[in-house]
Amino acid sequence: MKLKFNKTLFGWSIADEQGIIVAKIKNKELLGPAKNIIDKDGNIVFTTDIINLPSKNEDWNCANSIKYIIYQKEDEIATATFSYAKTPERTTLQKFALRPPQIDIMEVETPYGLLKIKRQKDNSILIYKDEKNLGMVTSFFSFKAKYLEFIEEYEPTFLASLYMLIDYMMHEDDLIIV
Repeated sequence: MKLKFNKTLFGWSIADEQGIIVAKIKNKELLGPAKNIIDKDGNIVFTTDIINLPSKNEDWNCANSIKYIIYQKEDEIATATFSYAKTPERTTLQKFALRPPQIDIMEVETPYGLLKIKRQKDNSILIYKDEKNLGMVTSFFSFKAKYLEFIEEYEPTFLASLYMLIDYMMHEDDLIIV
């Protein structure tokens, strides 16, 4: 299954290989990270959100302080945890002092099992389950439309919610200047 994610003014429209819109992602509120995943009939199927947990130590934005969640109605059906890169190219001690560390791997506990999502050097994403490559997302930092290719048949709305968790992951290290 190959889905094309087109950015719109307040979200994304998701089309299948034939160009038919199969889902949409819209902001839940005008400002804030929460997103509604809407099916082709206009029903809200999933909601994704970022939850800030109470700080356990003095480190800002540590891996234990944030949780990404997918809700179906009011039920939490998937939870993501992440870890920072520790490779020589992207160590937790970044070369640029103001840049926070990048998230390297995100593990998502889903109804389909544990999915591992790994950032590549070109900022594309690989998705694994039990060491088997299930799919990929094209490079996040390009001006072209993003594609999510998946070898297993999951519902498009679930893949759209998974895409939102990946989007949260990819932008977690963005600097916010106030």
